[in-house]
Amino acid sequence: MRRAAVWSAAVSLVAAAAFAAGGAATTYTHGYDVSWPQCSGKNGTGHSARTMPKTNVKFVILGLTHGAGHTVNPCLGAQLSWAKAHHVPVGAYLVPSYPTKSQLAAASTGPYGTCGTNTACRLGNDGARQATDALETMQEQGVPAPMVWVDVEFRRSPPWSHSHGNNAQVIAGVLTGLQTAKMPYGIYTTSYMWSHIVGGWKVDAPNWLPAGSSKANDAKTMCRRSGTGGTTWLAQYTRSFDESLTCPSMDATPGHYGPLYRWRNTVLRQGDTGPAVRALQQALGAPAEVTGTYDDQTLAAVLAMQATHLLPVNGVVDNDDWRAVGAYTLYGAHEFLLPQVVAPVS
Repeated sequence: MRRAAVWSAAVSLVAAAAFAAGGAATTYTHGYDVSWPQCSGKNGTGHSARTMPKTNVKFVILGLTHGAGHTVNPCLGAQLSWAKAHHVPVGAYLVPSYPTKSQLAAASTGPYGTCGTNTACRLGNDGARQATDALETMQEQGVPAPMVWVDVEFRRSPPWSHSHGNNAQVIAGVLTGLQTAKMPYGIYTTSYMWSHIVGGWKVDAPNWLPAGSSKANDAKTMCRRSGTGGTTWLAQYTRSFDESLTCPSMDATPGHYGPLYRWRNTVLRQGDTGPAVRALQQALGAPAEVTGTYDDQTLAAVLAMQATHLLPVNGVVDNDDWRAVGAYTLYGAHEFLLPQVVAPVS
């Protein structure tokens, strides 16, 4: 993934969408991504992990592929064993690529249908197969990652095409393959590379952005940007290794109560009118017309709700009833999100 960091350095002034940081405390938890570049042997073709991180390892994200789709990182098993021995939780990423002629010919059927001469269909099918190949590698090697990052960056061989639409079809196929397998995903890229590869296509998925420098503070500034239109979860900088920091968007946030909370201690009975009744009717989904009057249809809906939640079936709406219809539901809250990215190796 170092190529992306170099390209990002050249375009660090390109504007990208800003996102508000969540949570009062920012952790910037530190980790690494390691893959075939950390393999022993010439050009990373060996089968043992080498030059692995030594200190301050909170997590590692392992490459499933060997720099292109339909390939396998030859050191994945050794790197996974290292993570297990050092009690380091792991994530995973795959590198998609534009299909070769032979790969395109083999993609005649798949989730996008039976293609015939439809090139877009074949591109989508090949992308889905790239995802399937990577997920099979995960299963065979026992990689416990709870999500997969899709590494979209400039390539030399095989290169991306000159068609934004064709390139987007391949990546959409990869995402479809992951969705079909119910595997959450994020995207590693920069706004510059993303736009040059797929044009103006936006994907609302977690982002992992390289800073293109060796400074952690530069990586932190990337947390306020986006490559695809999604919120940035991780930011990368490169020293001896590709190192990453969690962004504020991954920090735990307290959340807030919804509009029903204000009525939690309001008691309602049949015949009452006003905004509390309107809020109750909206929460119940009945009657079809929100009237603001506690009428017979509202009573029937309240009685049904009370029976469902094993509350006194009396038509009187009190604190317990408001709780049952969601008055205490928190919105926008989440725990620290790193467990959605990495998991311990068993």
